[in-house]
Amino acid sequence: MNTNLVLNFQSPEPLLTLTFEDTGKVAYAYLKNDGKIVGDVWLYNHLSIDKPEWDNPNNAPFLNPTSYINPNGGIIKKDITIHDVLVDWEKENNSYVAYIYIFEDLYGVIAEGDKPGYARYATVSNPIAKVMEIE
Repeated sequence: MNTNLVLNFQSPEPLLTLTFEDTGKVAYAYLKNDGKIVGDVWLYNHLSIDKPEWDNPNNAPFLNPTSYINPNGGIIKKDITIHDVLVDWEKENNSYVAYIYIFEDLYGVIAEGDKPGYARYATVSNPIAKVMEIE
């Protein structure tokens, strides 16, 4: 797996930055306003675990337990490259919402104040991801 892939995406008006980070263990998106994290969301694991690990800060960034995720997208066994990640911005209520796509599939949605944001492959809302309602 990649040892660390970090990508930054700017909102149309340069107010927000979405930082995508794949550590080789797990991937998250961080929404930043002037460098300060104002939202975050778990996107997928590379590894499987049985129990939550977020009770120990030394484990950060935290994996999502296997029983809390859909394995059809919540665990990725291959390398992610810069060409596999896309962020689409939409303006809602005078602020931007970031839609994060991996392999052209929607993986996460995050807006200012979303701590956590919404993850497509989360099946249980928890401290690192809320369940995304797909219509």
